[in-house]
Amino acid sequence: MQIIMQNLIERIKSHDRKAQEILYKKYANRFFYSCYRYTGNELDAGEVINVAFYKIFKNIGSLVFINEKALEGWMFKILINETLIFLRQSKVDFLNIDIAKGEHINFNSSEHQLSEEDCQAILQKLPTGYRTVFNLYAIEGYSHQEIGAMLDISESTSRSQLSRARELLKTFIHKEF
Repeated sequence: MQIIMQNLIERIKSHDRKAQEILYKKYANRFFYSCYRYTGNELDAGEVINVAFYKIFKNIGSLVFINEKALEGWMFKILINETLIFLRQSKVDFLNIDIAKGEHINFNSSEHQLSEEDCQAILQKLPTGYRTVFNLYAIEGYSHQEIGAMLDISESTSRSQLSRARELLKTFIHKEF
């Protein structure tokens, strides 16, 4: 499998359109759902995915293929960066309020059993700034320091956004379920 992927990357570096299509089809759905968690809109997510893949294909010549996992990480980083650029251009407002860290939310506690679709629907109700920080922290695993650098906000703002997102999520869950 490793050799097959390495061969595919070499073909892409040679501007082989069929190889680009194979890579796109392999990752587009997974990347779409990751991007959709941030944008909350299918059209915006599709636009971001297209820009991300354009940059992937444009910059793949400088990539040294190590393994498929490293390739995925490299591509995913481009996707997240493009998503954040899109959100910044959409004028997402990140409030600069310092609030103590909130409690962890367990979507699937014994009290509330939620499907993946329920969880996604609840997350989409969050304001974009809150949803972005929540996704970066809780789903992608970035630290508040990293989130602050990515979004050009302070670490305390990242913490604040996460805390507010958690409180809103709790409210949404208790109202609906």
